[in-house]
Amino acid sequence: MVTDVAGAVSPVLGGLVRELDRAAPTDLVEVCRTWVVQNLGVQECALLLADYSETTLEPVPGVEHVMELPRLGVDDSAAGAAYRQQRAVHVDLPTSGDAPLGSAVTYLPVSMRTERLGVLAVIQRTTNQMDRLDILSDVAQILAYVLTGARRYTDQFEALRRRRDLGLAAEIQWELLPVLAYELPKFSIAGALEPAYDIGGDIFDYAVSAQLLTVSITDAVGHGLRAAMLSSLTVSAMRNTRRGGSTILDQTRTANRHLIEQFGQAEFVTGLILQLEVATGHGFIINAGHPPPLLLRDGAVSVLNLAPDMPMGLSPDTEYRLQAITLRPRDRILLLTDGIDEAHDVGGMEFGLDRVVDMLLSHADLPPVEFVRRLTRAVTEYRSGPLADDATAVCLDWYPANAT
Repeated sequence: MVTDVAGAVSPVLGGLVRELDRAAPTDLVEVCRTWVVQNLGVQECALLLADYSETTLEPVPGVEHVMELPRLGVDDSAAGAAYRQQRAVHVDLPTSGDAPLGSAVTYLPVSMRTERLGVLAVIQRTTNQMDRLDILSDVAQILAYVLTGARRYTDQFEALRRRRDLGLAAEIQWELLPVLAYELPKFSIAGALEPAYDIGGDIFDYAVSAQLLTVSITDAVGHGLRAAMLSSLTVSAMRNTRRGGSTILDQTRTANRHLIEQFGQAEFVTGLILQLEVATGHGFIINAGHPPPLLLRDGAVSVLNLAPDMPMGLSPDTEYRLQAITLRPRDRILLLTDGIDEAHDVGGMEFGLDRVVDMLLSHADLPPVEFVRRLTRAVTEYRSGPLADDATAVCLDWYPANAT
């Protein structure tokens, strides 16, 4: 135990970390629940994880006789508000057998940096609900890192996030993705894919170093397993070359060569490959036959004027061009696949670039991680049925005050 500035006694979180490190994967949530109840004097707590499409929060089953929560909506519940807004949300509970008089539930975001995994629901007395908020927030963050690491050795939590079975192509794509959101003082980036359970040809990737941010979004021709194989080869070839210290030009050339070797110029992949100096916002972008990015700057949206080169996989003689780009503080750049603006409603009208522009303007205050969720949700709701093509978006905010 340690004494904080206000004189209250707080448990040392290192004990929780050690217990989680020793626990079996099936016991991680129960170990956390037991520690919180025993050390923080709350009545109960439970974990809810966001499903792959970020539409619901799925309860993680606990031990027998422990509080069980229902499935909750991301867009229409207090738990969803905590998830969307990344803040603690308190709700007074009606008196019941599970919630004694004067109880409240506090929903806390379970996130690793800006990648959102779910929420921790904590029931406690309303008169004490603020006493342990800081340490409960720390517990939720520790749990996020533990769950992220657990993906490497257990399927338990990934299985819980699936409201239905993933197609094989989607399984391949999800395993290739980086963390869906990341933030540093100089930038924030996030991506989203729909349909989450059936994606096949779209993928995005990024990597951060001390000096550079590299981002790519690619769209393989066709659908299903073959498209997933195309995109898998593309992103793996680019990563392999990037990790060897090569430029984005070499990364694109390498992916192009491997696609031709394996698919014989019969298939192709479009893409945007961007590399920025983190300190200055100066960089270069390659357009391999892909829809150009949108730029939100000073309250106006423009389409970046990029000359298109051939998609990857069609010709060994393609000369890819490095095209200069410079971001200014508070710029937002949106990379997307044609499944966004070309999504059709039942009557045949496309979602259209104008709707994307309107959303960029009307939701400029949202962080990238929430903006891409709203955008892909808007596309799926507009379609009113299964999407005919993958819809993928990557949003990057760049905002250093010391740009040169």
